[in-house]
Amino acid sequence: MKNVAIIFFVLIEITMKTSAQIPNNGFENWTSFGNCLEPTGWFSTNMADTNASYFPVTRSTDHFPASVGSYSIRLESNPLLTVPQKWGMAWPGDVKGSDYPTFHVIGHPSSFCGYYKFFPQNNDTMRIFICLFSGGTEVTQAKITSSATASSWTSFSIPIPSYTNADSARIFLSSFYSDGPLAVQGNSILYVDNLSFDNLITSIQDQTSDYTPISLYPNPASDIVKLKINNSNITDLKLTIYNVMGVLVKTEILRKDNLKINTVDLSNGIYLLAIKSKDLTEMQKLIIQR
Repeated sequence: MKNVAIIFFVLIEITMKTSAQIPNNGFENWTSFGNCLEPTGWFSTNMADTNASYFPVTRSTDHFPASVGSYSIRLESNPLLTVPQKWGMAWPGDVKGSDYPTFHVIGHPSSFCGYYKFFPQNNDTMRIFICLFSGGTEVTQAKITSSATASSWTSFSIPIPSYTNADSARIFLSSFYSDGPLAVQGNSILYVDNLSFDNLITSIQDQTSDYTPISLYPNPASDIVKLKINNSNITDLKLTIYNVMGVLVKTEILRKDNLKINTVDLSNGIYLLAIKSKDLTEMQKLIIQR
């Protein structure tokens, strides 16, 4: 448990170095529903019948990079079955997340990155898809598709086409080509791990030595958190706080003469703080512990 906890904390720090937060991006956290395990913060075709004996989306110990985390997501389709949960599909959020934005985006992501392995059958085409939104309206999308076998972990970095602003996103994973009619050809298997924006996650690294213009204390905190600004040019700040699943839990404007955050309404856990001014976007991890 200690090693898992350390990995989880470091993954949160790595995520903060990117420009957005993808829920459960390394597929380390899973939740039990009936007979199945579901990646926490994600929805999949497993939920069509949680008491079944076959599930197309499973947790795999085959993961990458080897030094990061313990699991990946495995998606497999079985077109010969007559049960509803035979398609290998998953996406963040709930049942509506296949068509709507499901997590917040911070900053301006320019690429969508990660790792996959693929074992196609009968020329199936796997699909890894992302769509960005602003105010609920789609602004851009990108995808990687392939019909080629990738028996070793393969990295991808998909350029996200130009857009002005985005505040949310959705992701869709499938072991077959899922754009339009469900064109499933065979028992194709897709593994995906360590999704990120703009930079591939390559290893566990110590981030504590990096200079930050804003620091938090105490951290872990209980009811009040103070900000220390290491740049005299920073004035009014907009604060947004997200939980580890990317859900917005708090927002407020901070003045330079009163840099305190009341956290009494936050439950124990890990949070991601986005602190913005005119010329700065700073990401910080906050732990609430009472």
